[in-house]
Amino acid sequence: MTRSSQKSWLLPFAALALLAGSVLVVASACSEGESSSGDAEVINGIDILDKAGLHGIDESINTDKTIPPTARTTAQKLQAVTELTEWPDDLQDDADALAVVFKDLAAALDGDAPDITKAGEAAKKAHDAEHDFSHDVWAHLYSEAGVDTGEESHE
Repeated sequence: MTRSSQKSWLLPFAALALLAGSVLVVASACSEGESSSGDAEVINGIDILDKAGLHGIDESINTDKTIPPTARTTAQKLQAVTELTEWPDDLQDDADALAVVFKDLAAALDGDAPDITKAGEAAKKAHDAEHDFSHDVWAHLYSEAGVDTGEESHE
C-alpha cells in the first residue's frame, strides 16, 4: 500500500471519529440542560405515584376486605420512586414523609396473612397522603409553567 492510499483510507475514519466526538459533545450539552431544571424528573415521579392505583388498593382492602396480590410490591415501588426522585426543595420534607407512609404500607402488607384492619388503615393513609402530595406537586408545576389554575380566587 502506498502512502497516498493509506492517507485516503484513513480520511473517512478520521472524519467519522470527528463526527462522533461532535455528537457526544452536543448530546452532553443537551442532557446537562435537561437535568438542571428537574421538572421532567418531578413530572415523571408524580405521574408514577398518581397512576399507581392507590385508590383501588384502598377500596379493595377497606371495602371488599381483599388485599390485592400486587399491593405490597406497589407500595415498595412507590417508596423507591419517592425516595429517588429529586423533588423541589419546598416539597422534599413532604416527599420524605410520604416515602415512610409507603414503607409502612408495605410492612402492613407483609407476610402470608396480613392484618386486614392494619392494612386498611395503612392503605387509606397512603392513598390520602399521596393525594395531598400530588396536589402540592402539581401546584408547584403549574406555577413553574405559568399555568393559571384560578385557585387563588377560591381562597
